[in-house]
Amino acid sequence: MPFIGTQPEVGGYSVLDALTASATENYTLQLNSANFSPASANQLLVSLNGVIQKPGSSFTVSGSTLSFSSALTSSDSIDFIIAMGEPLLIGTPSDGTVTTNKLVNDSVTGAKIENNPTIAGNLTVSGTSTLTGATTLSSNVGVNGGTGGQIAANYSTASTTGLSLNDTNSGNLGGFLSFKSGGTLRGNIQNANNAGIHVNVGNGSVVFTQTGYVAANALDDYEEGTWTPIFTNKNSSATQGSYTKVGNFVTCTFDFQANGTNTDVNITGVPFAMLVGAGQRGGGLATYQNRNSTEVWTVIPVSSTAINFYHGAASRTLTASETAIGTFSFFTTS
Repeated sequence: MPFIGTQPEVGGYSVLDALTASATENYTLQLNSANFSPASANQLLVSLNGVIQKPGSSFTVSGSTLSFSSALTSSDSIDFIIAMGEPLLIGTPSDGTVTTNKLVNDSVTGAKIENNPTIAGNLTVSGTSTLTGATTLSSNVGVNGGTGGQIAANYSTASTTGLSLNDTNSGNLGGFLSFKSGGTLRGNIQNANNAGIHVNVGNGSVVFTQTGYVAANALDDYEEGTWTPIFTNKNSSATQGSYTKVGNFVTCTFDFQANGTNTDVNITGVPFAMLVGAGQRGGGLATYQNRNSTEVWTVIPVSSTAINFYHGAASRTLTASETAIGTFSFFTTS
């Protein structure tokens, strides 16, 4: 039946094991020779020398230890200690009645979480996360930090573990990594048996090798740009050029128009210093169009900074308004 006022506590009312006073203030509470820990000092009725003691001031309780306010003597008598009721176990609480405040920090362990949990919202992890099994990501992975997030990992082999990005068929990287301003991919991308194409972006190179990073096989530079051909002591206009540099190999294109008579056509202003040793001279072709015909020139580097144009064994002469376009390639020293 319902009660008017406070609902009474229901539980066991027990006389605890007898205690013998001695020259100390601390005593261990027991019930049937087993340590007994009351919910609070207010749960105990303590009689000392025939006088009921006040909880909190005359004695306190910590776990199963009862502490009097001062040390007793062997002439004192602890008459009895009664535990006045233990809280009734409430069984299964009603839905929606247990709040976060009712849970002690770290009270829910990993063993008590279901094997395949689903988190509807965002998950923030402030510590280190260790993934020992397969991890499936159906959306983006955001890595954030104070100055830029990092994914630090190595390729995966029999003796080395790290970040493994695979598709379900052949173990390929089934997507791409995207970095905002200043982002850096540090580590290697390769297959699990340490063979194939390696991408070592951390040291600024792409390595095509079967056994690991080798400096000679590193693609460590790629550039595109423009350059201005300069005629040495010659007359020209509308000169322009572009280039592509892959590693130490450069391909240049150019076009120009002669403003007057030019002999021994020589151009400087090449965007990179050229190797001109044996087997490394480089060269190319240019199409020379005069008023009556079109000829093909051979373009040959003659120093680290200049190229000459030849037709047969002789250098060529340009007259006003004649144009030329061409391409040449060479190895650079840088």
